[in-house]
Amino acid sequence: MEQQTLNILLVDDDEFFANIVANQLQDEYKYKVTIACNGREASELIATGGSNHFDMVLTDYFMPEMNGIDLLKWINEHDMETPVVMLTAAGSDVVAVEAMKLGAYDYVRKEQLDLQHLKVVIDATHERHQFRITKLMEEERAREIGLNNLATEKVRDVLNALTPTINSALANINGDIEGRGEELCKQLPSPQNEQVFELLRQIQRSAILLETSIRGLLGLYRMLYAHHAEAQELDRLKREIEEKTISV
Repeated sequence: MEQQTLNILLVDDDEFFANIVANQLQDEYKYKVTIACNGREASELIATGGSNHFDMVLTDYFMPEMNGIDLLKWINEHDMETPVVMLTAAGSDVVAVEAMKLGAYDYVRKEQLDLQHLKVVIDATHERHQFRITKLMEEERAREIGLNNLATEKVRDVLNALTPTINSALANINGDIEGRGEELCKQLPSPQNEQVFELLRQIQRSAILLETSIRGLLGLYRMLYAHHAEAQELDRLKREIEEKTISV
């Protein structure tokens, strides 16, 4: 299996140590390694490249200007997702514990540094980070689905509340035109009665079209809400609206 190329930022003020580790990681495992001499330089490189520029940060603790813990705090404050592995010296267990509390994925003691072990830590950290990112994406997707379902429920409730009112209003329009409208037209002199009668008929046709359109929209919504919007049912609904429109 081909070794995955990771872009690693190695932060250490010991130039000799940093160069040895970087060269070995690049030569033996084909990682791409960038060296920063302190936390300040590292933060500038991360900020310039963006949160996804480096796949991982390996950082020493004791450094001038900005130490490893300060760099880790800076990464957290700026919501960077880049995973961090702390390199600690002998007797720095307190530092290692603090780093883990701040979100470091792991730590490695420099006096016990073994290239093969470091590779295992790097690969395991990258795998854990990828798993975490995937989990966060799944959680975000589940949250969005939940919000969409909630919005759909509210829309359905509103439509269910409005439908009887709309149907009743349209029925009243048709009833008034059929009854009182025609009776009033008979009381008007010609040609006004014919003009008013035609106007009422046009309103009635418009009401029928409106009722048909609303019924079609409600039917479409119910199909989508039930998650079974089959092509045949959509075609049937389309034909029904077209036939009603033509007949009017």
